[in-house]
Amino acid sequence: MFGHITRCVALMLFLAVQSAGAEELIVEFNGSGSRTTAEFKVQGPWILDWRINSEYTRMLSFDLDLVDGRTGVLKGSVLRTKSLGNGVRLFNESGSYRFRINGSFIDWYLKVKKLTPAEAELYSPKT
Repeated sequence: MFGHITRCVALMLFLAVQSAGAEELIVEFNGSGSRTTAEFKVQGPWILDWRINSEYTRMLSFDLDLVDGRTGVLKGSVLRTKSLGNGVRLFNESGSYRFRINGSFIDWYLKVKKLTPAEAELYSPKT
C-alpha cells in the first residue's frame, strides 16, 4: 500500500516540476517579405518555433539564417524551403542573435523559446 502512495507522490512531484520548468517565450517576430529582426539574447538550450503562410502556392522561396546579433556575421542557415509549413529547430548555443529572412509574398512567424536541459533531451525534430 505504501509503495502505491509513494509512486503517486513521486508522479505528482514529477508533474509539478515539469510544469514549473515549461518552455519560456523569449521573443516573437512576425512579418512578411525580407528583413532582419531585432537583436535578441538567449541562453541555450532553446528552440525556434517557425511557421510560414502565403496566399500564393507557386514560386515560393523562403530562406532563414541565424546571424550574430552585434556583427551580423552568419552563424548558419536555419531553413531553406520552397513550400509553406511549420517546424521546430533546437539550438544549444547561448548568445546574441538576429534572424535574417529572405522571402517574397510570405507571412512568417518566429518564436524563440528557452528550454530546460531536460526538455531539450526530449526534443525531436519537426520539419
